[in-house]
Amino acid sequence: MPLTLADCMRLDAQDPGHTHWAQMGDRFDPGTPGTLYFDANSIGPMPRTAPLKMQTVLQEGWAKARRRSWNEHDWLAQPRSLGASIAHLIGAGSNDVRVTDTTSINQYKLLRYALSVAAPRRVIVLEHHVFPSNRYVAEAIARDHLAELRFIDDASQLSAALAPKDVAVVALSPVDYRSSTRLDMAELNRSIRAAGAMSLWDLSHSAGAVAIALRQSDADLAVGCGYKYLCGGPGAPAFLYIHPRWADAAWPAIAGWMGHADTFAFEPTYQPGTGADRFLVGTPSVLANAAFSAAAQLWEEVDPVDLDQRHSSLTDTLIQLFDEQCAAWPLRLLSPRNHVQRGGHVALQFEGASALAQALVEQGVIVSSRKPDALRWGIHPLTTSHQQLWSAVQVLRQLLTSGSWQDARFERPMV
Repeated sequence: MPLTLADCMRLDAQDPGHTHWAQMGDRFDPGTPGTLYFDANSIGPMPRTAPLKMQTVLQEGWAKARRRSWNEHDWLAQPRSLGASIAHLIGAGSNDVRVTDTTSINQYKLLRYALSVAAPRRVIVLEHHVFPSNRYVAEAIARDHLAELRFIDDASQLSAALAPKDVAVVALSPVDYRSSTRLDMAELNRSIRAAGAMSLWDLSHSAGAVAIALRQSDADLAVGCGYKYLCGGPGAPAFLYIHPRWADAAWPAIAGWMGHADTFAFEPTYQPGTGADRFLVGTPSVLANAAFSAAAQLWEEVDPVDLDQRHSSLTDTLIQLFDEQCAAWPLRLLSPRNHVQRGGHVALQFEGASALAQALVEQGVIVSSRKPDALRWGIHPLTTSHQQLWSAVQVLRQLLTSGSWQDARFERPMV
């Protein structure tokens, strides 16, 4: 039998963790009244405590304590404490993760680090259609004659790319930013290590949505975005991870005073800090970290297995609603049907994806699109309900029925 609104309400009520999820959802700002948000793959919802935490930094820290805040408010400890708060979500040790800089900067630091560790190997393997910034970072390293790039179309070509035994690092995203296809990290890590190379994973479209097991899958390095599912706020600091076996294997690519073994010794020469600390560079972004800390406090209470199960229930329901409510139109599921092969969002393939996304936004259903034809629904497991999915698909069906999404005003570019 097709799903009904009552079925979706029952799924919310019968969810074994319903009370927990409902209470957790209430700890986020609901946004504009009457609006349904499915853009967690672009920017996560705001924890209600974020404004107060930032205001505290402004008033108690900057306005009053000023310089003393570095000690009194532990500003210098933020990269470590925030990293420890989210480490369990990605299956990492609490001392192996640091929240710092941006995803692209961390990608650069870890690519360069891997090249140093793996020398004289100098090949970086990338997917052709990886998120553009990841490719740009690697291209810049290659232009400086520090590496050679080898591209694959998909993971099935990895074995051939590794065959020459000259690969230093394989940089992949476990979740495709368009289709949400999820790779088998454990299997690929085994292949990469067997070839004598290192793995570097970009977790931007998975961390905070689905369970990730960095240590269990034997990943070497990882980076990820702080402002998507992790809800760190616009432009939030990113995070990086390093497996302990490599923690002290080489100098960092960027040697800054925060990564020095003795930060306030002000020694004339650089001595790398231990472990992940050596990847810290400049002064922490205190205001941005204050916003991130609001989310980090919530993440400490979330079991990643429960989170993954919640996300599975929501996205499986959404796909079923697409199948049942929108079968009359040329919408094709671009994401895998099997949850273990799917990342944070659900993507539909539709020729007019950009225009349809804008029409949905106008009707209060916030989704995104990516060229050429992907319509993305970023489901946040802490704030989305099954009932919201039902309501959103009804709006989608109405737009498809009326054809109003084809109006010329929806032809403008959209972020």
